[in-house]
Amino acid sequence: MKLTIAFTLLALVLVACSSGPSVSRQDVLVSLADHVMVPAYQIASDDMNTLRNNVRNLCNDPTPATLKQTRDSWRKAKSSWMRSRAMGFGPTMDRRTRSFVDWWPVEPERIENTIASRDAITPEYVREFLSSTQRGLGAIEYLAFDDNAVAALSDDEQPRCEYLVASAEVAADEMIGLVDDWVGAGGESDAYVGEFTGRASSALLPLAAISETVRTTIFLLRSITDMQLGAALGMNDSEADPAAIRSGPGLSGVSDLREQVLGMQDTYLGASASDPEALGIGSLVSGVSEDADARVRASFTNALDAIGTLEEPFHETIYSDRAAAIAVYEALKVLQQTLNTEVVSLLGITVGFADTDGDGG
Repeated sequence: MKLTIAFTLLALVLVACSSGPSVSRQDVLVSLADHVMVPAYQIASDDMNTLRNNVRNLCNDPTPATLKQTRDSWRKAKSSWMRSRAMGFGPTMDRRTRSFVDWWPVEPERIENTIASRDAITPEYVREFLSSTQRGLGAIEYLAFDDNAVAALSDDEQPRCEYLVASAEVAADEMIGLVDDWVGAGGESDAYVGEFTGRASSALLPLAAISETVRTTIFLLRSITDMQLGAALGMNDSEADPAAIRSGPGLSGVSDLREQVLGMQDTYLGASASDPEALGIGSLVSGVSEDADARVRASFTNALDAIGTLEEPFHETIYSDRAAAIAVYEALKVLQQTLNTEVVSLLGITVGFADTDGDGG
């Protein structure tokens, strides 16, 4: 207890003596919600709706042109969804959004069995009766990136198009619901954004909301670094496991990795296209230690630079260019350690085992 009190007093002294910006936790939360989190989910929702419309067009007129349009919009929706992963708490967890939008791995055999055994496949059926491994962006990828997709989707004997459209409908509708939960159909009083920022009568304590944000980044980074890339490379004396890296015909592995790290950086910097001066977690860190903030920022830059050397397909590149993959792994480990030693300790955040344990997908 004495050590805890002493650490708290030391942190307060550091804040008082620091030449860094003086901002409150609530200032940061309001800025993050308004300039990073809600816009990120809105962009992902808009991109998912565009994908839905293009899937409909593809099934109404299966041609190479409509197929390309669908694939391009799938990649865009996947990128914006991945960038929002660092904000995956609150309604995202409550609604189990990932299970409807983008779970991994998918199960092609079960998808084909469903297509072959049913006369009709509706969005309601996909949402209520199919597992997370049979829907979402993964299922859309499986169906739309088939080499014979145009011919297969022209075949009226199987409801393949119904399955594709239904999967896109479920993903798009889920994102609309998620945005509604964040911003509130009736205003902030019934929205998570009011709870998160402290602007509603029933609100999280500012430290709890800051902790939720930081812990989500730490969990996601551990999942990417240790459970996926590290496992695939066989780091820490473990046997290499190629299946740890998500692979699919859409070849989005490097993009997925980059977008997830960019999303983490967004929450740290508070950066957004609309307002690059917005506040982030780094605003609090710099108020305690500008040196620590500089180290975190440099770690993000180094990790993204390393990722920039990778090429698609990611699941093959980690073996064909192992040195580059290991450089990415090491850069992500430095980022992981920097967040754990600098941000967590300086802001007084507690990270437990459950916060760093994986949940699959």
